[in-house]
Amino acid sequence: MRKFIICFVILSGIPLYGMSQNYKRAIERGDSCMGVYDYYNALSFYRQAQVQRDDHVVRMKLADCYYHRTSYQQCANLLRAVPVDTLTHEALRELYYSLGATRRIAMQVFYGMTLVERFPRDSHVVADLIGVLLSQDYNRPEMAVMYGEQYCKTDSFNTEVNRALGEAYFIERKFTQCVDTYRRVFAAGDTTYNALYYTGGSFEYMEQLDSAACYFAKAVEMNPKMAVGNYRLGVVENKLGRFEDALVHLKAAAALYEPSKSLMFVIYKTMGEAKYSLKNFKEAYLYWGYALAYDEDKELVERRAALKKQLRP
Repeated sequence: MRKFIICFVILSGIPLYGMSQNYKRAIERGDSCMGVYDYYNALSFYRQAQVQRDDHVVRMKLADCYYHRTSYQQCANLLRAVPVDTLTHEALRELYYSLGATRRIAMQVFYGMTLVERFPRDSHVVADLIGVLLSQDYNRPEMAVMYGEQYCKTDSFNTEVNRALGEAYFIERKFTQCVDTYRRVFAAGDTTYNALYYTGGSFEYMEQLDSAACYFAKAVEMNPKMAVGNYRLGVVENKLGRFEDALVHLKAAAALYEPSKSLMFVIYKTMGEAKYSLKNFKEAYLYWGYALAYDEDKELVERRAALKKQLRP
């Protein structure tokens, strides 16, 4: 009887051992394929392993494969079925980015905050999370500032985080902090259009117009096709009395902004004011006419009518 029981136990364990070996072999083959970027065959081997044992390990490997194949929906669905505290750093990252790619922003923010809590030195995720928090989809700039400042307590010279934090400071109207943050970016030898533009904008709001014009000019030089840079530079130059320069940049902005009616009105109105300041009253009258074609502003109508009387011989 004892021999029979021993034989039964041994024979019962053979299928389990075989399944375990099949699972292990399929995982190893899948890993080998991933190592040479063969995601198609890796997916096939991981699915074979999942038939043998549907555990968290194989789900994360399948999700990794889907992520690299840009099948973000499948990746996110698999990883959301795995307990958060079981997810590896890489799996949690892939879940975060997959949710962003599929526009599930609220869920992306949740997993982003979880990532930063577990891995606070992941600067790429911190910078990306700041951008998501600043987006129109979420619009929580105060949270963006909080995460940026939290990271910078131990690493205030990370260029990627500082770029994102500078924008957050600007949106939160913390202009001194914005300028100081972007100065660290510039000191690191990194310059982007946004960094120059937001620095210029901060100086403009602080009424340091010469500095504002300097940074707006650098932004326009970097990307002359950006209408907003030309427009802000033209406005600042107009305030500084550099009317000819202002007209050049306002004309460029007008050509780039067309056909936004509200912006076209402001641009042509400002161009008219620049011409008026130069005592070129006929062109001022003309530009104000262009402005009124976009918006029949009562005050401008009256100013233009008064100028018309002045122009009569």
